[in-house]
Amino acid sequence: MAVTRFDITKAVREVGIRKGDIVMVHSSFKSLGEVDGGAETVISGFLDALGEEGTLVLPTFTQKDFGNAYNTWHMDKPSDTGYLTEYFRKREGTLRSDQATHSVAAYGKFAKEITATHGHTHKRFGNFGDTPFSADSPYAKMYDMNGRILMLGCGALYITYRHFAEYWYMEKELKSIEKHPDYQKMKDALWAFGKKGVWPHTNNDVAAEIMKDMGYFYTSYCGNAEFISVPVREFVDMVMEKLENYDPVILRRDELWNTDDWISWTERVRQMREELK
Repeated sequence: MAVTRFDITKAVREVGIRKGDIVMVHSSFKSLGEVDGGAETVISGFLDALGEEGTLVLPTFTQKDFGNAYNTWHMDKPSDTGYLTEYFRKREGTLRSDQATHSVAAYGKFAKEITATHGHTHKRFGNFGDTPFSADSPYAKMYDMNGRILMLGCGALYITYRHFAEYWYMEKELKSIEKHPDYQKMKDALWAFGKKGVWPHTNNDVAAEIMKDMGYFYTSYCGNAEFISVPVREFVDMVMEKLENYDPVILRRDELWNTDDWISWTERVRQMREELK
């Protein structure tokens, strides 16, 4: 049977989302199977679950030709994160944040507030540039507003909030050593946009297991898709706590990321803080 608007609403509520919530949805539209009414059915089903007091947020990222994102960005640039996100971006009443790599689109009560600034007033150094996960970004606002994350058919691996936690953590680390003579040397060693280096790349599969153990991982099913939901604040705080307590279990270990370099960098930062006392 084809997925209906009611089916979407039911699945959203089964993962703990209620009227008035602010929800960021990462999605694989095709994972649902046949949908009666297409993309509008899915969006309307979410909005039914959130009600007039709620806000729906979808990522509208740049992924194609990512290295030139800051040169080619414009507000009407198509979303590269799937069919549903592009449909939502162009839907009447939807607002979009002005950021080249990790923009979001939003609809609902707090859409304007969430999208109004995005790296415009408070930048943070990071591997995707200094604006995507800044303190004035939609990600920071949803953290402050106790938002939720929902994965529609795409699994916990794609929870973007890991990057927000990494940026925030690294900002705190750099701030703690900014008066040390070796500060610039340590900053230059970090991964920056267009330049590989040291960075704490979080393993979302491990993060999801930790969230399950903490009781913050909710699942339901709709059509052929699994719905997964976790609260933003609890997810970010958990990743931050793991990084601050130097727990390498949270880090990705594969050929792309040199975990040992990050551990060495962190150890040196700790030494520098002691030297500054």
